[in-house]
Amino acid sequence: MSVPRSRSGFSPEVAAALSQADRGIRARVGDHYALFDYWRFAMSTLCAVDAFYVGFYRDDRKIVYPYTFDVTLPVKQYIPPEVSGYGPKGQAAWILRHRRAYTFADDNGALLHNGAAFGDEKRPSADAVTIPVFERRDAGQVVIGLASMQSYKAGVYTGEHARAFEWTARSVATVLAREREDALDREELAPPGAGSETDPPTVMEVVQDVSAILAALHAGICELEEAAALEGSPLLGRVRRLRRRCEQGQTATMDIIARPSLREENLLNSLSSKEREIAFLIARGGMTNKEIAARVFVTESTIKGHVSRILRKLGVEQRSGIAARLGHFSEEPHW
Repeated sequence: MSVPRSRSGFSPEVAAALSQADRGIRARVGDHYALFDYWRFAMSTLCAVDAFYVGFYRDDRKIVYPYTFDVTLPVKQYIPPEVSGYGPKGQAAWILRHRRAYTFADDNGALLHNGAAFGDEKRPSADAVTIPVFERRDAGQVVIGLASMQSYKAGVYTGEHARAFEWTARSVATVLAREREDALDREELAPPGAGSETDPPTVMEVVQDVSAILAALHAGICELEEAAALEGSPLLGRVRRLRRRCEQGQTATMDIIARPSLREENLLNSLSSKEREIAFLIARGGMTNKEIAARVFVTESTIKGHVSRILRKLGVEQRSGIAARLGHFSEEPHW
């Protein structure tokens, strides 16, 4: 007697699990750690998941890995996020080129083991499914990332598991697309000259975000330190050392923007005094060409010529890039 299957081709048990996974994934908008952690958990209800990662492609053959998990690691199994490169013959390049799932059974893991290892590097995976993550754009679906679930036991993943993984990836892509749409909606309400949420963040913005995260972490450590002191806990010394390391991290983070880099100083030196004045009016005030022309008492066409030269000298294509280049300077330097 054959087992009845859903219209999607999944068994009733898998279809029910995927329905629950879809609800859980879609509920985690705005928290990517929770999103990817739940994605891993959802797949682990269907099959064994000993290792799991999510990565997103960037320029220059780079991938950002915001979430990586491996059961072999002590206590927490969580691997800190990282950015790494990938070669033309590895799994990442294969996914980007073929735009479909790769399984261990395709080549007995040859492609999988051709890339860099993570987690317990002395214990290679014996089964794996790696899938592309798509984003829908006007030109069609574009591969923006990849995700992989792996097992240290052979023969774990079936074709249904691979299809289920791809199905959940579409739910994750929906969440990411919703976040992007929300950002675009907020942009429409932003005042003229304001930065775009969808533009790549500047170094200043990244440092500020990281500083906020470290400040919240520091506050939590201080609360833990106070409780440990009141209880006379033997862990008090460790907590205090942890607080000190956090404070060192806060200082080191802020040092990144404490003074301009030599490269930025050289870029500014390439501008004339009038170009510097106009560049800072654009970067700090978000002023239009017409507003700048009235401010410096020249014609609007003259300002357009200055702006074109500024863009060329700073190596950027848009006015927003001027602010990014001058981001380390809180005010216009005086020469």
